[in-house]
Amino acid sequence: MEITQSSKNKLGMPLVGYGTYQISKEESEQSVKLALESGFRHIDSAEAYNNEEGTGAAIKNSGIARDEIFITTKVFPGNKLWGMQEKNYEDTLNTLKSQLQLLNLDYVDLYLIHAPLSELRLEQWRALVELKKIGLTKHIGVSNYDEIRIREILDAGMDKPETNQIEFHPLCAQVKVTEFMKQNGIEPIAYSSLAPLSDWRKEEGQGGGVLSEKKEKAQSLIHTISKDLNVSEAKLLLRWALQKGYAILTKSTKEKRMKENFDLFSFSIPEKEMAQLDGLNLGQAFAWAANGLNPMEVAPPLK
Repeated sequence: MEITQSSKNKLGMPLVGYGTYQISKEESEQSVKLALESGFRHIDSAEAYNNEEGTGAAIKNSGIARDEIFITTKVFPGNKLWGMQEKNYEDTLNTLKSQLQLLNLDYVDLYLIHAPLSELRLEQWRALVELKKIGLTKHIGVSNYDEIRIREILDAGMDKPETNQIEFHPLCAQVKVTEFMKQNGIEPIAYSSLAPLSDWRKEEGQGGGVLSEKKEKAQSLIHTISKDLNVSEAKLLLRWALQKGYAILTKSTKEKRMKENFDLFSFSIPEKEMAQLDGLNLGQAFAWAANGLNPMEVAPPLK
């Protein structure tokens, strides 16, 4: 079925969302305000982004009914290798409660474990199940989980994640885990869809230049196809992910770019060009490369 602008996945999540990663605490209120004014009704945040107070203020002051906005946030699990205390069951419960205060909300629509970086991830997942049970989140899921880490949850006899948010673009097509999620009814959400582009995370300290040499071949093809279809390279990559069945997250602090990236339903990518983009897959992750890791590959053994 063709994607329409009102389309949502089975969780009620609008397929096009606005991500707030690398937006400062000071910028977040204005950026989320502009995103909502541009038509976005899915806002993606996280404990680790340190900007939820501004995000919450924008939502509260928007005048838009709460049930019209789908709000996702994430708990950062902790990581011993980074010297960060790993959250236990109670810590995880309390983290969402604190985030809700920052966001000035009674509940979120989706709560995720940000990555499988902790030995206590099954304990954290048990806390998410409880948070859903008591109504502080409507849905629960994971992020940066591969098939093995999802199976840990299933093998423990616990509730299945409803979503998995992962890096997804033609250079990192996640073929195996995408098929596994499809087979198990787990909704896929894409982040860093624009990673193949030369201007992705180009500002100092954002880490977009890491592994840039691996993108050069892809950039030429992306440029050619976007020119032929008369759309921007960003819109081409976002639409590719949508046509692959993913909900997508896009981020800009500029209103014009927000509106451009939200308008993904006025065109489609023909099968031939989709196949050409599919052929770019390197199985290469870029989003966390500046940190020297791929979060899907570094999960420590369970405690």
